Amino acid sequence: MRKKEVKAVLFDLDGVLVDSLDAWFNVFNDSLKHFGFKKLTKKQFTKDFGAPIEYDVKKHFIGKTIREVEPQYNENFKRRKNLVKLFPQAIKVLRKLKQGKLKTALLSNSTRFIVNTILNHYKLKKYFDVIVTMDDVKRRKPAPDMILKACKKLKVKPQNTILIGDTKNDMVAGKRAGCVTVGYKVKGDYRVDALREIERFI
Repeated sequence: MRKKEVKAVLFDLDGVLVDSLDAWFNVFNDSLKHFGFKKLTKKQFTKDFGAPIEYDVKKHFIGKTIREVEPQYNENFKRRKNLVKLFPQAIKVLRKLKQGKLKTALLSNSTRFIVNTILNHYKLKKYFDVIVTMDDVKRRKPAPDMILKACKKLKVKPQNTILIGDTKNDMVAGKRAGCVTVGYKVKGDYRVDALREIERFI
């Protein structure tokens, strides 16, 4: 895609702009402890990291419901938000995008509460024209719903957007929507191994 054809850049949050693994490891174990379950080791937790809450409840919070577990997640995440790490190059890349007048969107399979907690903590909201979370669509990535919703709000065509993600689900969602996909340390239409490399597409 030629640079002049790019109208918008869509970002995944976790794994691209921030790393929340340590935060979620503590949140998860805090929540297990609250309900009287045995804590997980880092290795055990990492194996299922990124799974939806439905999976967590079924596998690890046996006998509990999403309605019971989710408030614990939220309370503990708010308390552990300092453990979320902002990648060093994130602000520089986002700032350049805004200076270049490109439209931007953030897409996340997390809930709006979690996303807002992270964005507010690092003052990132100002860099995005549109934010789409799992609460805003019926189907999460790898379905294309988030991307299509973001494009509609941005008033751009998917083929004129670049999606930057770090998982296979991100890449699949992007292709299903018709975006150009840029994989951050993962295979896409293009691949980058550092955030600053994204600048060559914009």
